Amino acid sequence: MTLHFDLTDVAAHASACRSMTGVQRVQIEYARYLLGHRELSVDVFANLHGAHADLAPLFQDPHSLGDEAVFLQIRRLFQLAPPVGFSRRTFADARANGALKVRSATARLRDAVASPMPRFGPSSSLYVGGAFWAHPRSVRIYEQAAKAGCDVVVLYHDVLPIVAPDLANSNCRPLYERMLRLPTRALTVSKHSQAQIERARHAVGAPRNASPVRIVPLAHEFSAAPRNFVPDEAPSPRVAALDRDGEPFVLCVGTIEARKNQLPLLGLWEKLAREMGPGWPRLVVAGKRGWRASEAIRALRRGDPAGPYVWLETPTDAELAFLYARAKFTVFPSLIEGWGLPIGESLWFGKPCVVSNTSSMPEVGGALCSYADPHAIDSFASPIIRLVQDAEFFRSSVAAIRASRLRTWRESAEALFEALTLHEGVRTTSARTADEREAAV
Repeated sequence: MTLHFDLTDVAAHASACRSMTGVQRVQIEYARYLLGHRELSVDVFANLHGAHADLAPLFQDPHSLGDEAVFLQIRRLFQLAPPVGFSRRTFADARANGALKVRSATARLRDAVASPMPRFGPSSSLYVGGAFWAHPRSVRIYEQAAKAGCDVVVLYHDVLPIVAPDLANSNCRPLYERMLRLPTRALTVSKHSQAQIERARHAVGAPRNASPVRIVPLAHEFSAAPRNFVPDEAPSPRVAALDRDGEPFVLCVGTIEARKNQLPLLGLWEKLAREMGPGWPRLVVAGKRGWRASEAIRALRRGDPAGPYVWLETPTDAELAFLYARAKFTVFPSLIEGWGLPIGESLWFGKPCVVSNTSSMPEVGGALCSYADPHAIDSFASPIIRLVQDAEFFRSSVAAIRASRLRTWRESAEALFEALTLHEGVRTTSARTADEREAAV
């Protein structure tokens, strides 16, 4: 079986941004695992601006190179290409005028990985697990592949442009609708997203004989650090400054955008700091700038280093690992998620998390988290205060987390492998074994 694994969205994001979001992290984790799988022939590729590139060489040893290192290699490669939305003529003029610097080593690397576009047909599978909604040309390729009889498998993290258009980019909706109408196999990451995708399929007129949406739950693991990681020292001066004098802090991880709901949380934290007085922990918000977040960004930029909250923009994986490890607990007040990676990551480091009680988030945290209503931000106050003030509750929460079994990326990727290899009755040995285990239970 030949599996074509599309990383076009990762390449496009890397060409314009210095750090990953959750979608790119998931893509890289899965590509690393599948490249090392003995039962698959995997073509990991990106197709930007008409140039097709084989990305497998950038992964080197798929089991030893970290997500961030892979992302940065892809970034170095595709910074040569025009950024998304940048015309070729504008790019050529800018380069000729010296506005864009191109390193010869990177140029040689790009030449080394260039390859012809594969032919997608009945004997191959095409896996789409990233941000297809930003790439009309990629969607055309998927449509052509499906028409040619290729087994196209799409992992939908969510369908927000259809079910929550006020919290998503409405320009993405047409591409979602085109994808949902295709005769593809659909995967998703949670029961919540599964139900939403089934409704969205019906709403857009998807084929009636489409196979049911299969769930491939994501991991709790933060692969840049071992479970319950304890750092020796801060990885950067700016993180060392946050960990001042060993004072406790609470962590909120996520891209700064309206959907993540950071602005109301900042207001709540200011209120709690006033009411609870000296000794109240600072809130550290760690994340890159997103869209529709101007008010939150203005508030974060006004943050005083000695005040109730502070912003660490675009953290590295090493910085995130340090913050998770040193935080007392975490808060995740998002309005809606397809999954919610920071929830699982918090648990991976043995940290309690106060989480929104909506969408998929209770599926990630289960009984290990405390929950509140993100549409009524004051409801977060009670569980937050309890974790700060009730030492016995805090200790029992940490003990429960550390005693629990958490899902690794390898386990999540194995579930993806099983889903990919279940096609028209063709089942691999590992897939049959997994079903036999489930039947035995």
